[in-house]
Amino acid sequence: MSKLGRRLLVIGLAVISQFAPPSGNAIASESCPKVGFTVVEPHPSSETRAIKVGRGQTIYVRQVPITTTSDIVEIKLADHDDGDYATLLIKFTPPADQRLHEATTNHSGMRIAFMADDEVLLSVIWEGQWGMYTGGTQVSIQHGAKRARKLMKALQGCIGATAVDRTP
Repeated sequence: MSKLGRRLLVIGLAVISQFAPPSGNAIASESCPKVGFTVVEPHPSSETRAIKVGRGQTIYVRQVPITTTSDIVEIKLADHDDGDYATLLIKFTPPADQRLHEATTNHSGMRIAFMADDEVLLSVIWEGQWGMYTGGTQVSIQHGAKRARKLMKALQGCIGATAVDRTP
């Protein structure tokens, strides 16, 4: 094949790849926010990274999250009457759903956070012996309607199925 033929082939493949459908659920790219659940540890270690929250407070989250953006199958922003908080309704892939369930089962007292990039949207202490329900989860963000809408907009085109803002 001549030099010109090879160049045309490379250019053709580059153009075709722009229109190829994504494989599997993983559509997330570098421009997509990193969204998911992670464990919060009480002290820094080689397995954690420091995240600033609030005014001068630091928490230590595991570097390897339980779930990631590419694990999200569907995410919806539910509407609320009082507007004081926002609830995200999230469905994960079955393996991510199972990881989240296993991470929370029999771990009463464990602290987990739901994060978007390096922003903690929710941090809770898990209570009870049963793990997070499989089949979907809800994340309620107090005073978070604006942040939730911004996240939903950033997630458009980043997840397998849909990111839907159901608020009026």
